[in-house]
Amino acid sequence: MASLKLSLIFLLIRNKIKKTLFANFLLMIKPQKRPLFIIVDGGDGSGKDTQAKLIVKYLTSKKFSPVRIRSHPALDNRFGRRAKEALESEGTKALILAAFFYILDVIRSLVKYYRHEEEVLIFSRYLLGVCYLPRSLVMFGYSFFSSLLPTSEYSFFLDVDPRVARERIAQRGGVEEMFETIPKLKKMQHKMNHVTRYHQWHRIDGNGSPSQVWAQIKAVID
Repeated sequence: MASLKLSLIFLLIRNKIKKTLFANFLLMIKPQKRPLFIIVDGGDGSGKDTQAKLIVKYLTSKKFSPVRIRSHPALDNRFGRRAKEALESEGTKALILAAFFYILDVIRSLVKYYRHEEEVLIFSRYLLGVCYLPRSLVMFGYSFFSSLLPTSEYSFFLDVDPRVARERIAQRGGVEEMFETIPKLKKMQHKMNHVTRYHQWHRIDGNGSPSQVWAQIKAVID
């Protein structure tokens, strides 16, 4: 019953956006010349930021300029900071807040940077953020947001064994987020595998070294 109510809320929000706010939103994020849009997504510890930086290095060497990375949640704005704070907490309320502010953070990045001044725009963590939602709402949430927000033919999903991801997280140090235990990493991986199996994603084996993972991405970009 709760999932049904949430689904109905999503539908109402979607219709409202399309009728009112979305027309103005499109004017802001659909310029005459769009940037080359690249998405690097996956669970925590999958190496998203590492691969995004390697893409920047490679494209810069190919004379693309400017090349910008946006990693979400971004800490340069209040939406990203609130999402990060919620992710470092526990409980249902924290989960809802994390998802809410994460979405606002992503939309802010699109409004601010999805313009012709950016020749290449790389998002580290994007639509697969819907996998933070309960399993029953993941596919609905993905369809909802992918129908409203820009997508890319260069969408990379870094598929990493939860044990490997957990080791990387431990080596990284810092405050851990709510989804960074092995049981939760397994759940996230299962949901992300399910989403990317039915949509336009390049599935990358992210268990190897950075250079091994990069070789797979480079083969697609070339």
